[in-house]
Amino acid sequence: MTLAQAVRAPHVRRVERRPRQQAVHRRHAPASGLAPARSTSWEVRTFLLASGLVVGGFLLVLLYLAQATAVSAAGYEVQRLAAQRDELRRQNALLEVESARLDSPARIEADAARLGLVRAAAIRVVAPEAVAAHR
Repeated sequence: MTLAQAVRAPHVRRVERRPRQQAVHRRHAPASGLAPARSTSWEVRTFLLASGLVVGGFLLVLLYLAQATAVSAAGYEVQRLAAQRDELRRQNALLEVESARLDSPARIEADAARLGLVRAAAIRVVAPEAVAAHR
């Protein structure tokens, strides 16, 4: 027996062991039109297992890439938000300096003089009893 015959021999034996279907049996097949179930050969099972492993591996790689992309995008978002926070802190410091400058008594007095306002010579205070008496 040659190597080629030895390799083909199991296939030939399997084919010979199968019962032959006759036209008479086909008439009695179920109305659904499905052929009777046959046991799958080891080649088909091996192929399905290998295909399943390849598809599973592919899905795992896709999951890994999706996670890596999400982490990378989150890192860029953190950098952008940190830069925005730093800019807002800088603007806040400038606004605090501006507020302190505008609240200074020297600036208020200079603006009042520019508008023609003068300081009051005397400030009269009215006692609450006097207001109550006029009512």
